[in-house]
Order: sequence, then structure tokens, then C-alpha cells
Amino acid sequence: MDEYGRIARLYDPLVGRPLRPIHRAMAERLARTARTVLDLCCGTGLLAGQALERGLAVTGADLSPHMLAVARARRPGAEYILADASALPLPDDDFDGAAISFALHEKPLHTARAILAEARRVVRPGGPILIADYLPTGPGQSWLTGRAIRLVERLAGRGHHARFLEYMAGGGAVPLLAHAGLSARLERTFMDGWVGLYAAEATQAD
Repeated sequence: MDEYGRIARLYDPLVGRPLRPIHRAMAERLARTARTVLDLCCGTGLLAGQALERGLAVTGADLSPHMLAVARARRPGAEYILADASALPLPDDDFDGAAISFALHEKPLHTARAILAEARRVVRPGGPILIADYLPTGPGQSWLTGRAIRLVERLAGRGHHARFLEYMAGGGAVPLLAHAGLSARLERTFMDGWVGLYAAEATQAD
């Protein structure tokens, strides 16, 4: 069963505008050094669309047929594949770069770790791997924005909210990246300090 089937067509109107600056920054960062990029857990292709506008060759992977149907209709320039991001049907060193936007916090920790390991595997050594997701703590975080984020995550459902809490309590993206053998830099923050854009470089997989 596709858990995103009921919201796929509502996703862009609900989150497209607040996520646009983040996706724009990710696409610009990828375009510095990459030409072929993989958008993991691509959803409706919001990030893919920004990357396409910058002339990148984009492959989007997602497990939701409904989200991919929206992506293909609204951002048709990319190649979209129905695939589990934690076990990709793709060869090693296949892309110049990869990006994961707001997916890690909604996955079980073992799945999030596997997704990052797959990103490292399919990106050529030295290529950028970008992560945009929530920051558990940070200077200048707005209390009001944090409260709004927690409310949205609670409304997403009990299982989703439980995984969000586990992600935040576990330190966010940094420990997950380290588990995958990736060292990342926090390059920018968004949403009043509650969202971070991390950049790591792919290394040869063990």
C-alpha cells in the first residue's frame, strides 16, 4: 500500500513554497561540480525541478507510485524510478552527486543509515552528497518555528511522529552520516535555524 497515495497531489501546494529556498540552494550547490545527480526519496520532484532548471541530468528514486506520477507530470525532464532508496537497483559510482531532502527524519534509523550508505555507493568518489533535514539544536533557533514544526510532524501520523522524535533525540543527520562513513559540513541553515543543509563528499565504499 502506498502511504502517500492520499496526499501526493496535495504535497506541492502544502510544502512547495516553504521548501523552495532549500531546494534552490541544494540545486545550486550540486551544479557547482555535478552534471548527473540522483534525488533520493524524490517525492513529487520539487528538488528535481530545481536541478533541471540548472541543466543537470536528474534521476529521481522513490517508493511511492503516486508521488512519482505527480513528479512525471509536473517535472517531466528527469528520469524517475520506482525504487527503495535503501537498496537501489543502480551500479556503483553511477552519479556525480546525490541529494536527500527531508527524508531521513521520517525513516527508521536503520533505513536512514542504509539510504546514506547507498548514496555513498552510487556517487563517484569526491562527488557531493547533500542532506537537508531538521536540526535538533542550533544557535538562534526560533521557539515558534520549532513549535510549528513539531505540530506538523505530529499531524503526519503516529508512526511518522515517533520516527521524527527518534531522529531528533539521536542527534539528527550527523550521526547517521558518520555511520555511513561520511563526514559532512553544515553549510547553511533555513527555517529560523531548524533546518540544515549538510554537504559530504563521497568516498570509496568499503
